[in-house]
Formats: sequence, structure tokens, C-alpha cells
Amino acid sequence: MPSILQLRPLLPAVACLTALLAGPSQAALLDLDNQSLSAIAGQAGINLRIDLQAQISQIRWNDDGGSLSLRNIKIDNGCVNPGDCPNGAGGSFAFGPAQLGASVPILGINVPTLQVDVVTAANGQQRLQLTLPDLTTINEQMLQSGLPPLRIRARVEGDLYVGDSRLGTLAIRDITDLRGTIRVWGH
Repeated sequence: MPSILQLRPLLPAVACLTALLAGPSQAALLDLDNQSLSAIAGQAGINLRIDLQAQISQIRWNDDGGSLSLRNIKIDNGCVNPGDCPNGAGGSFAFGPAQLGASVPILGINVPTLQVDVVTAANGQQRLQLTLPDLTTINEQMLQSGLPPLRIRARVEGDLYVGDSRLGTLAIRDITDLRGTIRVWGH
């Protein structure tokens, strides 16, 4: 192990690096408003599109010695077998990540996973607003036009256990009815 005398020539470099890194870490947090967001991102809001494929070994709930768990959890688009996800043109979508958003370029529809905006409440307080895609309204319009509804091809599936006894499989599939808003503010 080197002695302090051997490391002494490195001390000025370490001191300079520490001083450089300390400046940004001491910066104050400022409110994020539409003008600031626009200066950073070039627009007043942000749309996020998430494609997700994951495996989780277990989610568990324990109570008084008993347990309920969901094991071997998969998150993907659920297109495991050729007939699982017909594409409307005689073929099928390939297995892959769940695309948590929807787009139909020919119709000009692009639904983000999450839309992020800064909004001002009636009392003047600014809030961060997270908006889920409004598939409900889009699908009502598509059905009225004789078109099939948009669907977010997603599968969350796992084995359901009580203690060590497997009850079966629990699955959540294909989202076609979704809308919602979440607002976040400090207090």
C-alpha cells in the first residue's frame, strides 16, 4: 500500500477535481415552469414513450406468517405464439417489449406513454402534470369510423402462490381503455 508521501504529488490534482465537482453540487433547485422547460427542451412539455420488457422473480406480501406472492413475472408484448397478436394484414406481430404508447402513422396518431407539462392551478401554484394516453376517446372515434380500436400490446403475467402452493397464473393483457391525469406539487 502506498504511503502518504508517495501520494503527495496527486493531492493538488485531487483538490482541483474536488473544487470543480463541488460547484455544481451546491446549485440551488429552482422551480420548473413552461418557460424554463422550453429553454431546455425546445418545447413547453415533454412526451415520453416507453418500450418495456422485464422479468421479476417475485412480488410478495406477508401477513401473520402467511404469504401471497406473484412469481416469475414477465412484462412484454405478449406475442409469444404466432396467433397471439394478429397484425390485421394476415400476419402477426413479433414477440418483444411492451410498447407503452401507440402510433398509427397513416392516421397521424401518435399517443405517448406519458405527457409531462407544467400547469398553473386556480390559486396560481404551479404543478407538474403527468397525463396518460387517452386511448378511450381515440378508440371511440375509431370504432365510430368502422376501424378496429388501438391497443397497447402489453402483458404482465406471473404465477400466483399462497405460501408455497401455486394457484395458477395471473395475467393482465392488452390495454384499449385508458385515460388519466396525475398532478404533483410541493406543500
